Amino acid sequence: MSRFLVMPVVGCCIPISALPAAFDGAISITSPVGQGPLARNLPDDVRTIQEALNQVTVNGLPGGPIPFLVVDGIKGPKTQSAIINFQRFQVKEMGNPDGLVEPGKKTILRLNQIVTPQSKFDLNAKLAVALPRAKAGLSAAARNIAAVISGGPGASPVAEDRLNRHFLLNTLDPAKQSSARITLFETFSEMGFVIDQPELFGMLGAIEAFDVDPSNAKIALTAPGGVFEPPLIDGDDNPARHIRLGFGFFAPSVTPDFGSFIITHELSHFTGRRDGETIGDNGRGWFNDTFIVPLSAAERLLNADSYAGFAYECLTESAVKPPFVKTAPGGRGGAR
Repeated sequence: MSRFLVMPVVGCCIPISALPAAFDGAISITSPVGQGPLARNLPDDVRTIQEALNQVTVNGLPGGPIPFLVVDGIKGPKTQSAIINFQRFQVKEMGNPDGLVEPGKKTILRLNQIVTPQSKFDLNAKLAVALPRAKAGLSAAARNIAAVISGGPGASPVAEDRLNRHFLLNTLDPAKQSSARITLFETFSEMGFVIDQPELFGMLGAIEAFDVDPSNAKIALTAPGGVFEPPLIDGDDNPARHIRLGFGFFAPSVTPDFGSFIITHELSHFTGRRDGETIGDNGRGWFNDTFIVPLSAAERLLNADSYAGFAYECLTESAVKPPFVKTAPGGRGGAR
């Protein structure tokens, strides 16, 4: 299994060897467009592909339709021919064109690379609004836990309720509850240091921890514990030292709040727990979602979405599930 984790659009990292097909980049479709039994050709998806193919021509690259396609949401013979022509010129590694554009596959990834290329400038612009929210959420999480630690049992019922909702600390015996609170405080603090004091990890700035991954149609790719990896390998930049953000991170649906949730989720992998344990993906979703509810306290304490969810509730002071959080199994089961 690869040591890197990939985060698909629904918010969960999985081993890169189990990369899922879901996609939500700037050019995004919900179902396949084109020919064959898999094609659903939903009007909105067809319009998306028609517009994207026209933009290939606008960019002056081979494989775009001449004349332009009519953007009508109807997959007729001209649209079908344009898909095949694009694949012939721009998706050469797939062999013979299959005339089908599928979410998360090579054709739509290539369309995103051509029509909506993302640069370090684009990344910095996106991080400029998402990082402050992530920083505020991590600070709020640490304050929440500190209030419980310093106040003792019953001194901060709101803070305790949040810890119990997301981590089920109330199911542990008192000694383990105390230990878990300290571990959580240390872990959230260290995640915050990556943003607030990156020099502690040999970084010139917080943005240095992030990089654009133009070959990734998903949201993010992370090496567990990557922040502690050496900056260079054989004189070259070590990719494990970065949270590598793919096209999905630049989708319009990734608002500053959603971006902060993604960053917090990824930071939990990137730093790991302060006691050395790796934080993985045991389940995806909000604390009361189908695939989170069955998780034990021990499993939640090693679950990235639990950390992201707790920080987000501390930030917003609301236990209401945000609309961008989706529920699914963790690990390979979450590759939907």
